[in-house]
Amino acid sequence: MAKAYEKLVCERRGADSGGLWITLNNEKMRNSLDDTMQTELLDVLKTIAFDHTIRCVVITGAGEKTFCSGGDINGFLKMDYLSGYDNIIQKGNAIQQLLWSMEKPVIAAVNGHCLAGGLELALMCDFVYATENSTFGLVEINLGLLPGWGGTVGLPRAVPVRRAREMIYRGEIIRAEEAHKWGLVNRLFPSREEMMRQIEKVVDEILSKPAMALRAAKAIVNASLSCASPDALRAIERGNIMWLWSSEDLREGVTAFVEKRKPRFMGR
Repeated sequence: MAKAYEKLVCERRGADSGGLWITLNNEKMRNSLDDTMQTELLDVLKTIAFDHTIRCVVITGAGEKTFCSGGDINGFLKMDYLSGYDNIIQKGNAIQQLLWSMEKPVIAAVNGHCLAGGLELALMCDFVYATENSTFGLVEINLGLLPGWGGTVGLPRAVPVRRAREMIYRGEIIRAEEAHKWGLVNRLFPSREEMMRQIEKVVDEILSKPAMALRAAKAIVNASLSCASPDALRAIERGNIMWLWSSEDLREGVTAFVEKRKPRFMGR
């Protein structure tokens, strides 16, 4: 990632630089998703979607207080219903589709407030890790709006549906402990520093796994959330297993198990 961005910081880390850390870098404006940041995030995701040298992505916010406060409210005043709709389609929904469909794990590292579009961004990720002082909420109802980046669909899949309804209808903000209790957050950490240390270990672990199997796993899990037919899902699962059966990584994994050694996966 040689390109320099105005409101994002991108850094490759881990084994073979296989992890990409994306930092929303507009702390003065609480890392709000203004038009520039949305455009830059969309550019990054398009760039890496089929870059198989990047095998894990972490998204976090600059500073200690805010992961992301959501959209640029001042920008809302400049939109009418048509331009607002187009903006959601061209930016928000496109970002959601890229994060959802790219066959690599995406981790949200939430530090502080995670509100409105910020929570929707976190819901697009595979895991959500957070600091204990974090807060979560879809507060758009207070502006006469609804979540436009998939929040009304994503939140009921992440927490019990009655809790999702209450959060959306009331614009309720919950603390990290409750978010963890209800399954919105995978793990909690006492500080941002500790969270980042632990996420680095998780990324290293993911990078040590066979890349093709990880790609297949994400594709199947995503299909299970959008496909109602059990028969179709089983066919998708079997098809991916057959695809993996001829891979060099499978032979390496089985051989290493038999030989009682650590496997050396090559992504083939």
